[in-house]
Amino acid sequence: MKLKSFILIFVLTLFGISNAEINWVPLYKAFEIAKKENKLIFVYIYSPSCHYCDMMDFNVFDSRKVEDMLNGQFVPVKLRKCSKEGIEFRKKYGFVGTPMFYFLEPDGKKIKAIFGAWEEKDFIKILEYFSSGSYKTMDMNEFFMKTN
Repeated sequence: MKLKSFILIFVLTLFGISNAEINWVPLYKAFEIAKKENKLIFVYIYSPSCHYCDMMDFNVFDSRKVEDMLNGQFVPVKLRKCSKEGIEFRKKYGFVGTPMFYFLEPDGKKIKAIFGAWEEKDFIKILEYFSSGSYKTMDMNEFFMKTN
């Protein structure tokens, strides 16, 4: 029985099967939804050849807690960096590399851009910082220090 369980877990991991399902929205719909639901827009810029994007996909976006936060408190958008939408987005908002995360107001005003791969626990704190509205009254370092 243990061998069957191990094989099942291995196969699910190998093929990236996730229990979490983030409801990624096309960018062109995100602003309308964000205005209607009064939510911030979360944009994830990725590249299929990016090792750190894979780490985020399998270690962070695979989390039920991250799924619940993104689906419940944000309008999540996932853009491939070299797609037409990705290139237009980068022209407007800037770009460092991948993975890159943007937090936008419903009207499209950029709140903050964050670069790099994160551990799940730290990424959840980042999401809490924005979803709680704390970004309006304190910087992220201060928020992290207060919530540790």
